This record gives sequence, C-alpha cells and structure tokens, in this order.
Amino acid sequence: MVLTTPQGLNDALWTAWSWYRYLWPHGFELQLAVDGEIPAKDELAVQKLFPGISIYNVWSVLSKLCDEQPALGVFVRGHPLGRKLGLILALSDQGAVLYSDNDVLAFNPPADLLTSVGKNDPCYFMEDLDGTRDPRIIERSKALGLEYISRFNSGFLFIPQGALSIDLAAQILAEWRTPADSWFTEQTVMSILMKKANARALPDDRYVISARRQFYSETDVDYRNIVARHFTGTVRHVMYRHGIPEILRQSKLFSSKDGRDVV
Repeated sequence: MVLTTPQGLNDALWTAWSWYRYLWPHGFELQLAVDGEIPAKDELAVQKLFPGISIYNVWSVLSKLCDEQPALGVFVRGHPLGRKLGLILALSDQGAVLYSDNDVLAFNPPADLLTSVGKNDPCYFMEDLDGTRDPRIIERSKALGLEYISRFNSGFLFIPQGALSIDLAAQILAEWRTPADSWFTEQTVMSILMKKANARALPDDRYVISARRQFYSETDVDYRNIVARHFTGTVRHVMYRHGIPEILRQSKLFSSKDGRDVV
C-alpha cells in the first residue's frame, strides 16, 4: 500500500511500480491510499497503468477508527501525518500491511524483506542517526513504561495482522492537542508500537536512508548495489535526477539517441 496526496500522485506511481514489479509474483495486492481527492481522469489512468489496483480515500478507512477511538481521532484529524498513523493502524488490524511513503524506490529484488514477510516478522528502514523524534511523546512513553526504537523511520514498514495496538496508540496520544509542534510525532508513536511488536531493521546498507548527494559535491548512492532508497526531504531532488532515471535504465525504457542507456 502506498499513501499519497493528490499533489504527490506521480511520485506514488513511481514508488508503486518500482516495488510491485518485484512483489506481484509473491501474491501482494497493490493499494493506493489518497489523502484527498484525485480527478476522475487521473484515477482512470492509474487503473489503466495498474489493472486491478485498489484506489481509495483515506477517510473511507479512518472515519470508523476516529469514532471508536476519540483520543486517537484528535491526532488523526489535527496532525499533518495523523492520517498516516491512523491508516496503518486501521489496515493492520484487518490484515498484514506492507506500507510505503510515496518517495521510496526499489532498485533490486528485496530478498530480506520477503524473508521477513515469510516469517511474519515486522520490519522497517533504519536511519543514519537517531534524532527524528517528538520529545513529548518520548516523555509520555517513559511515563507509561514503554520503549522506542532508535534510528527508526516509518516511511516503509511491514506489519503483520494485529501486531500494532490501537488502544496503546490512543493511550500514548491521549494528551496530544493541536497545534502540532513536532513533525515526528507519528514516527515516534510508530517506533514505540513497533518496539512492542519486536520489529527488526532491514539491513541499512541495502535498504537505505541517506542524505548523500544533498550537496552537489557529494557522491551519490550506488543504486545498482542497493535494494531501495527512501528519498527523504533533503534529497527529494535526487529521486528525480538519479533515482527515477535509474529505474528507467533498468527497464530499458530510457535511452539516448544513439541507443546507449542513460543514467
């Protein structure tokens, strides 16, 4: 499942295609969750590109959750990433979920990920450094006797059915109120829930979150030797300049006039 806004739809389709080419033989179903509305013509184009894809507005899933968990509903409605947390919680309560933000591209077969899925082990991408946390949620977790995962990133997750506690998430967020004062509240809550679920990190030398090439002088990631990269905000431009062209090169769809592949 890929989550996107209408503005990020094109990125989401690249993310979906880059992963789905490796995952469809293993029985995965493709879902596109939209935080907003997309034009009917765009929805038809997506269905043509991915026959059988499920496309839905996030509120078709979240309304019931917010009614049943009012404290959680305050966060879902009031935080910029509230819909993401609510969506993952609601869907993983119904079945296993392989979740991706719309800026995570796959470049090679994800053997480690498929091993985790086969064992029903929750897993995630690991950041270079620890620090993207909401300090108030960390304090709240300590008061509740809970731990979090350091260097945790919530941009790509495998979650077995029932592995996350909706009640616990509501308890952690019981005191949260608008306005939002941290971009990382959702990620911090998810790290606590995934710690409780005994999640493991995918190998960070192959499932990469890196600021490399943030600056022009830096050497880029070697896409031929990694499984995937999460192109977080500081390197989003690299996804367009290098990540997507590499996928096109792999697919033999992007070539120069003389027939040589272009990276």
